[in-house]
Amino acid sequence: MSIAPAVKSFDWQVLSSVDYNTGHATTQAIDSSVSIAEAVAHKEIVAENSTRLSPEEISFFKHNGYLIKRRVIDDDQLFCRVIDYLWNNVPRNILQRDDPHTWLDSPHKRWTASDHEMVGLLHSGNWKMRSADRIGKESFLVDGIARHPTMLQLAEQLLGGPLKSVNRVRGVYAVLPKPQHLVGALGPHCDYAAGQLGAMVVADEMPTGAGGFTVWPGSHTRLHECWDTCYGSSITGEGVDAYRRCRDEILSDTVPVETFGHPGDVIFWHHRLLHSAGINRTADSSCPLVRIIVPCGYQRGDKSFFDDEEYGPSEKYQWWIDTRNYREDVAPTGSNLWAEWAI
Repeated sequence: MSIAPAVKSFDWQVLSSVDYNTGHATTQAIDSSVSIAEAVAHKEIVAENSTRLSPEEISFFKHNGYLIKRRVIDDDQLFCRVIDYLWNNVPRNILQRDDPHTWLDSPHKRWTASDHEMVGLLHSGNWKMRSADRIGKESFLVDGIARHPTMLQLAEQLLGGPLKSVNRVRGVYAVLPKPQHLVGALGPHCDYAAGQLGAMVVADEMPTGAGGFTVWPGSHTRLHECWDTCYGSSITGEGVDAYRRCRDEILSDTVPVETFGHPGDVIFWHHRLLHSAGINRTADSSCPLVRIIVPCGYQRGDKSFFDDEEYGPSEKYQWWIDTRNYREDVAPTGSNLWAEWAI
């Protein structure tokens, strides 16, 4: 009788710098004295329509740093394709679409370095399905979602134009239910990437408590001046300690908000907003589910863009991010948070 070779699981703590850089200021540990509040559900704002932003919505976005627009992309067939695509890329049936037990049975322990390279990292129930040469560049994701006319129209209403060409999405991000015996914890952070406007496109039903994109309202205004530039990826010098102190203060005094939605809803968010994947608590419900979203990024296009070879984004570091640093960027001040916006 032959014995199958052991599968060596991937140690997420030994990540290649191609994917993560643990030396960046935003990866500093949260002070042990900080107690992170439990997230509350987003309170709905009634919008007139899905193709334009009202003055009330713009005001909400500027104050809170995020905004949910409902049914921006009205294409059920497209989102069924996104969901199928996720399940079709599961390596070796580690996760089985119709068997929630496989979602809860420590699937990350069977994820290998090769799996990570081919279909992205699975860690602590979060699967960021992406790859450098394939996943994230497909036409149905880029043209069907990121370049959807309404998406571009809303982004341009916020940013002004012209927009930088969108060439990829970050991938398809899934959050598995948290096993009942595990408490679960939020992972508040800012992306150490150049950017301006993010958009989380809901691809499947995402009720409250299903791990929706979670944000700390108003944190974008407080963290703005910690960075070296308004839209770049670097924090150096005094900004390192300033960021850590400010982040911990926000976590201590601000209640996070968990978003919810249906396929085609979009959460637009300011790129300096403190955020986290939510905690998927549907394991103990009558209908466990996997939260699925497609993250996109937008910025103005009238700039001199370049690749940052130390942190990214670039073709080598943080290759899944489509936005870039640019040479005209300036240091942040108390008055230039919205200097490159149309609002």
